[in-house]
Amino acid sequence: MRFRRLTIRLQTNDGPYGVTLDFPDGLVVMWADNSMGKSTCVKSILVALGMEAMLTTQQSDLPLPPAVKARLDSDNGEHDVIESEVFLELENQKAERIVVQRTIKGSRDKNLITVHEGPILTSPGQSVSSRDYFVNRQGAATRESGFHFFLSNFFGWQLPQVQTYDGNEYPLYLQCVMPYFAVEQTRGWSTVQPPLPTHFRIREAHKRAVEFILNLDAHRNALKRQEIDLEITRIAVAWAAQVGRANELAEQKAVRVQALPQKPTATWPPLVTPSLMAPVGSEWISIRDRADGFQAELDNLVKKEIPRVNEIASSAQAELTAAEEVIQDKQTLLSRLLESFAMEQQEVERIEERLKAIAEDIQRNKDIRVLKNLGSRQGSAVDGGSCPICHQSIHDTLVPIDFAQTVMSLDESIDFLSEQRRTYEVVLANAANVVDSRSLQISTLREEVSTARQIVRALRQTLVSDGRQPSIAAIQAQIRLENSVANDRDAQSRFEKIVNGFGELADSWKIAQEEALKLPKDDVSEDDRKKIGIWTRILRDQLSQYGFGSFPETQIVISTDTYRPEHEGFDLEASFPLQNSISASDLIRTIWAYLNGLLEIARTEDTHHPGCIIFDEPRQQSTRDVSFGELLKRASLAGNFSQQVIFFTSENRERLKGHLSGLPHYLNEIEGRVLKKIPS
Repeated sequence: MRFRRLTIRLQTNDGPYGVTLDFPDGLVVMWADNSMGKSTCVKSILVALGMEAMLTTQQSDLPLPPAVKARLDSDNGEHDVIESEVFLELENQKAERIVVQRTIKGSRDKNLITVHEGPILTSPGQSVSSRDYFVNRQGAATRESGFHFFLSNFFGWQLPQVQTYDGNEYPLYLQCVMPYFAVEQTRGWSTVQPPLPTHFRIREAHKRAVEFILNLDAHRNALKRQEIDLEITRIAVAWAAQVGRANELAEQKAVRVQALPQKPTATWPPLVTPSLMAPVGSEWISIRDRADGFQAELDNLVKKEIPRVNEIASSAQAELTAAEEVIQDKQTLLSRLLESFAMEQQEVERIEERLKAIAEDIQRNKDIRVLKNLGSRQGSAVDGGSCPICHQSIHDTLVPIDFAQTVMSLDESIDFLSEQRRTYEVVLANAANVVDSRSLQISTLREEVSTARQIVRALRQTLVSDGRQPSIAAIQAQIRLENSVANDRDAQSRFEKIVNGFGELADSWKIAQEEALKLPKDDVSEDDRKKIGIWTRILRDQLSQYGFGSFPETQIVISTDTYRPEHEGFDLEASFPLQNSISASDLIRTIWAYLNGLLEIARTEDTHHPGCIIFDEPRQQSTRDVSFGELLKRASLAGNFSQQVIFFTSENRERLKGHLSGLPHYLNEIEGRVLKKIPS
């Protein structure tokens, strides 16, 4: 981006007033006395670009002085401003030019900007197409009719999506990037990193802006990491849902899940195949094996013809006796299991109570440690092991301890109790697992008792039936086995479908983990470090050239975390009020070096820097003449790289010309007021 011409036009009751300023490549110096309207020109440039958020948070009116909105002071008195407009001609990297037109005062809405696609300021008389855009409205940076959406495309920028404090994502607004290229006098010289608008609520706006300007991988890596983290979270949630479905199925079928990983894994299928386990007596077998056993019994029954009652009367009586004995045995076993279950539940409750007591002890010891650290009873005789009355030795234990033994300190007690808590948590998990398994055994045994009673009833009914009728017990046994086989087969089929769903999740988990490993640990790539290293070198070189004197400039580095200058690990601006106190003039020199360093990096590295900067009154805080002269000398090199550095200054004219002597530059000396009456 290059600025080519600025035109401000005012219509007053004394006729037209205005100014036209040209901006060639290289060092451009606009000189005028103080309070003559230089800052009005800088602010008009920002307003023409829709950057008033850099100047104010108010949107009710444009942040421009009364001279262009209400009353204009001129050499022949004050005049009412009837209408005013600003025109700004821009050129992009493709040498394409546009003219931006915005009304300051008049009938047109102040949030309407017209773009003329051609250099109608520097080459008037051309016939060009024009289109209106809006600013300061939702969508100005994202929709086709938004001016900043058009402007970013004109510059060839693809603005990244950034997070806000409310969790949303929006483009990195141009208003957060432009302050690194245009320093206005009111707020721009207050900090090394320029003040950015805060009402956009962008997280780490300065970091995001620098990462975009330098085209760093860090933000892309951060976005990639965020995408990977979201994918990992999605997989973990989906995995937990699959595990939940498996557990629900197991609960419905009165079985338990075995060998199913509770957390996502990249290896699938696992070495130990997940299965549903069912209790059979005191043993646990897979539900598949149980179904096979039921099927074998059913096959044996089907092979035999259903007997008549008179054919099996004697054997039915024996079966009845055996079934009654089975019921008695199972009830005895159930009674024992219930007793064990009650004791195991009590054990769980005792462990939970113990954990609660340990937690209270840990907190109590921590509170005592806090009080002691705050000075409570420090130095008292009791704490020193001496009675404050009789001065005899006392101990804080109930029983005497051996002379070789020592009482644990508070920190040791806390560590010991914390280790105890970890141990008991493991014990509690195991005990809870035993209780769950016992509960499942009890549930299954109760079903078996119920089934056995059904068999007894069927056998008794068979014995009292007509001898010519088929055996009711045999029929019911066949139906019961058919139902058991169907139930177990259904459970196994549903479980297999659930297990198969883990394969895709495992593949996605593996890919996500591999992608995460490819990212640098702190998001900053080697190319990023190279650019930041170049920036640091350029910064130091400039500080030395400008006469930085608060401390050796070689101790300054650009942080790879915040992209701010640091000294001995501390932020440059934050550290010095506590130490050597950086001078105000050195702060200004640092701002020069910091922002101009971004411009100079663009000469050798791939960045998004537009190739131009504007400084409004760069000589601040009585910076020495030699420093300002060196700044001009450094800035004059911009023309060698088709870059542009624009200074608006009221520096002593003779000294300024002395500094510029021998340097390639363009100087525009504006006598008197910048806004002058335009001849008819």
